[in-house]
Amino acid sequence: MRIVTLNTWKNEGDYARRLRLMGLGLAALGADVVCLQECFAAEDADTAAELARATRLAPHARPARAKPRRHGGALVSSTSGLAMLTRRPGADGVRTLAEDPADGERIAQRLDLAGEAGPLRVLNLHLTHLRGPAAAALRGRQVAEALDWARLNWTGAIVAVGDFNAPLEAEELAPALRLAARPDRPEADYPRRSTLHGASLGEARSGAPAIDHALLIDPSGAWRVRRRFLALDRPDGEGWFPSDHAAVVVDLEPAYA
Repeated sequence: MRIVTLNTWKNEGDYARRLRLMGLGLAALGADVVCLQECFAAEDADTAAELARATRLAPHARPARAKPRRHGGALVSSTSGLAMLTRRPGADGVRTLAEDPADGERIAQRLDLAGEAGPLRVLNLHLTHLRGPAAAALRGRQVAEALDWARLNWTGAIVAVGDFNAPLEAEELAPALRLAARPDRPEADYPRRSTLHGASLGEARSGAPAIDHALLIDPSGAWRVRRRFLALDRPDGEGWFPSDHAAVVVDLEPAYA
């Protein structure tokens, strides 16, 4: 099962060009699930719907962070939420997370799927971008709330993906890494073995730590990561990138395969 996560960068830059590039790049990956953050939606624009058409996947969009934004030379009412595009049928849900007035609404989205190794719950996240000790504590609360929600009445594996706005080494992400660690693997070894993390393109160029992550939380060991890599991380012929983030791609397979 291939899972992709990508922060789509709202409608910034050359939005129409980037939308085409994202659609082409995502379609070529042939993913089973695509998790999107910062999905711009306004009266005449819908990132999730356009990328669903390009990939021929079913969209599950959850609008959030409503505010006026510049689009097409005018100030328009818009949202910038989460979305999942899926090849397989599944039920999705949404939960509001702790927030700061300086940042605005934050939500978590989940999708339940049946897979070869058993049930799989995909958790789509975009944590606060604010900086400082108070923001780090808020991110920690957000990820804890999201994981508690994802684990409630659920016995299958969980894949938590998205823009965490913090490196894996950040103290606020330590509880998530402890959940992700397999009992038969040292906790410190888990990120190297079974996660993938990719920086936004700007951060990659500056050498800053990665902030986009994919964590497999599966104490039973039914699933394993077969391959992981970055995609949509190259510009077109005129120098435009699909987004300011690269896509993170994770291929899962049954552990007994």
